[in-house]
Amino acid sequence: MSTYEMGLADGCEERQPVVILLDTSASMGRPAESPRIDELNDALARWFDEVRSLSRLRSRVEVALITFDSRVRAYDARAESLVPVEGVASDRLFAPVDEVRPPRLTASGVTRLTEAVETALTLARERYRALQGQRVQVRRPFLWVLTDGAPSDAEGQPQDAAALAGTARRLRQGEEQGECIFQAVGVRGADLPLLHVLAPKSTLMLDSYDFGQILDLVFQSSDQLGAVQHADDAHRQVAERAARQKRMDELERKFR
Repeated sequence: MSTYEMGLADGCEERQPVVILLDTSASMGRPAESPRIDELNDALARWFDEVRSLSRLRSRVEVALITFDSRVRAYDARAESLVPVEGVASDRLFAPVDEVRPPRLTASGVTRLTEAVETALTLARERYRALQGQRVQVRRPFLWVLTDGAPSDAEGQPQDAAALAGTARRLRQGEEQGECIFQAVGVRGADLPLLHVLAPKSTLMLDSYDFGQILDLVFQSSDQLGAVQHADDAHRQVAERAARQKRMDELERKFR
């Protein structure tokens, strides 16, 4: 039994599950001279290296990484590989944040966003209930999706608002039932109107952010807001935090 599993067994630590959904479709391979996927890989590696020095996050936050392109896969931190989600227990796909050595991602294929969100909802619900069943104090999972494009079906055809309606309804039900908090982040060409269909109160367009800043926002917000009583309060505070950071960045650029 790992030290992490022993910690779960004694039920002493509060847990904050975080699911990060990363767009790895072909559009993330652009521009050719400086692909966004390379920037994301560098930011992931740097952030997870830094977080190992933060004792509060090490003891509380557990992470599941999901990638979506033509396939939806999850990162098995023990095997250090991306795997199909089907048939893999949720406790294998969540790992303490300081034990995650993120994979080197590549960009290809279409953008199966809705399938990835449905997968994340299922995993988060299973993990939340499993921790409750082990009598571990657990905050409701925070789900973050990061995309630079628009959702498509398995054949690569664009999806419209009607195709997203069922997933949007299940997201809202999950939030209303206290099982998750969902936040969408669009960057550089993301289809904002369709993201608003999925997350009308919790979509941010962060074109001016680099991926490192976005990861900071993800983890600071997840760590500090997972215990709020209402999802709308968390969404508002995330938006306020992002706006403050944007103002600070603008001031720094102005006075350089």
